[in-house]
Amino acid sequence: MDNEIKNISRRKFLESGLFTVAALTVVPRHVLGRGFTPPSDQITIGFIGTGKQSRYLVTEFARRARVIAGCDVYAAKLEQFKSITENLYAKAGSSAKGFKTYKDFRKLLSNSEIDAVVIGTPDHWHAINVIEAAKAGKDVYCEKPYSHSIEEGRLMARAVEKYKRINQTGNMQRSWKNFRIACQLVRNGHIGDIKEVKVCCGPPPKKYDLPAEPVPAGLDWNLWVGPAEYREFHSELAPPLDRDFYPNWRNYKEYGNGMTADWGAHMFDIAQWGLGMDDSGPVEIYPPDNKEYKYLTFVYANGIKMTHEDFGRGYAVRFIGSNGMIDISREFFDTLPSKLKTHEFSDSEIKLYESNDHYQNWLDSIKSRKQPLCTAEIGHRTATVCILANIGYELQRPLKWNPEKEEFVNDDEANKLRSGIVRKPWSLKI
Repeated sequence: MDNEIKNISRRKFLESGLFTVAALTVVPRHVLGRGFTPPSDQITIGFIGTGKQSRYLVTEFARRARVIAGCDVYAAKLEQFKSITENLYAKAGSSAKGFKTYKDFRKLLSNSEIDAVVIGTPDHWHAINVIEAAKAGKDVYCEKPYSHSIEEGRLMARAVEKYKRINQTGNMQRSWKNFRIACQLVRNGHIGDIKEVKVCCGPPPKKYDLPAEPVPAGLDWNLWVGPAEYREFHSELAPPLDRDFYPNWRNYKEYGNGMTADWGAHMFDIAQWGLGMDDSGPVEIYPPDNKEYKYLTFVYANGIKMTHEDFGRGYAVRFIGSNGMIDISREFFDTLPSKLKTHEFSDSEIKLYESNDHYQNWLDSIKSRKQPLCTAEIGHRTATVCILANIGYELQRPLKWNPEKEEFVNDDEANKLRSGIVRKPWSLKI
């Protein structure tokens, strides 16, 4: 019997329904400190990318799971991440002894002790990271925006499905109550027929134009660039430890998709959720022409228009209906009429997927093998809207989009922009 148990792999154990029954509290919860999960219940996690966002995410995952490894091409950041992780466990009365570090994410993926990975790399790495993680049998939490190109996003979703992985995309506003309630109000017709949606999320990207700087010691710049177009190093892309800001690679199209995707992955995501378009998208894109279209405008098949514009309330979404309006952001939730804000939903009304903890939702889904709140498909569809906006800005002419085929209608030039550059020896093979 003992040998039989030993032959059951940890991952198979997690994926079976036995985990939740058999994983009893061998170690009392108080040993790990308040809010920490005992080792017997824990999923083991490796981080791919250990920069600023991952330094935040590890504080969330370390008390819910067991973070046992990290990977980064910048040695100083990797060591800092290891130190942060060890300190988190030390403060909780536990230990991160045995924490492993890697420069090449493929070696991290080959570690059979790791059940799942958190991907916090720049956008141009997401596709290869997710696809290879799925092939390696790891479940995935991938930061938003999910993909760097439309083609990549579709391949990522296919890989997750093919290898039966649990993928949570980091569009965590879906796990905030006010955003969910706002979308439920829209979906249930409480502001009438939706006429227009306004989304404010910042500008599109630009071509890389920074001067070359010396590459700091301990940074493998060629590996940082990886599958993307090679450009010379600048510290705005990978800032040193003494410059604590979110790096600006996201502003350059070689490595990111601008604020239209960085914040758009949050705000367009809420618009898509409220409109019930998680498996679809707009059918027409119009760039601003200062005549009929003052702002970049999407048109959906049902006639609803969505504009990319600053409507004076910061990064936010505004739903305009025939009988009311809803403004929603991280700072406010306003409804017209005002009483909608406290509406009690009946059993007969549409109820959206409810999660109040984006990180725990992923971990619970890993155990149950049920889909999490923000799947690969949802992440891909949201990122697609952001990328469509950028293509509209770049081409500066009206475009027709087929969301079922995921291609532009009779437009070879636009269709070429669905794909990104994948520099050899990297590939998107699934």
